[in-house]
Amino acid sequence: MANWDISHGHYTIENKTNHRELVNSVVHWFLGRYCMNRKSQEHRILHVNLKTYKAMKCWGECSEGEDGIDYNIDIATDQSLRDFIATLMHEMVHVLQWERGSWKGEGEREATELQYELADDFWRCGNV
Repeated sequence: MANWDISHGHYTIENKTNHRELVNSVVHWFLGRYCMNRKSQEHRILHVNLKTYKAMKCWGECSEGEDGIDYNIDIATDQSLRDFIATLMHEMVHVLQWERGSWKGEGEREATELQYELADDFWRCGNV
């Protein structure tokens, strides 16, 4: 598939949780689960920004870069830990959809159906 880098961008949060470390752990777990981190000549960059719900007016959002090799994820940190992880999983499902080129509509149904299942699997694996 691709070689992935995680870029931590704009953080407008004040919280005791180490969100940067948690984001890295969740993303690497997700990439491994879906075999998206195989070494190859392809290179991808995932830009992650942590903000507040008030600043975003939503819990999370994801967009594909114009060049097709990078993705942007914004996540609100002022939610429970389980919801934060589920929201990040939701946005990673969108990244997977773009990478595979397979989804119907905007892909919300699949992402919504999988977000808590993935978050709970991540949790059960002892990652939190």
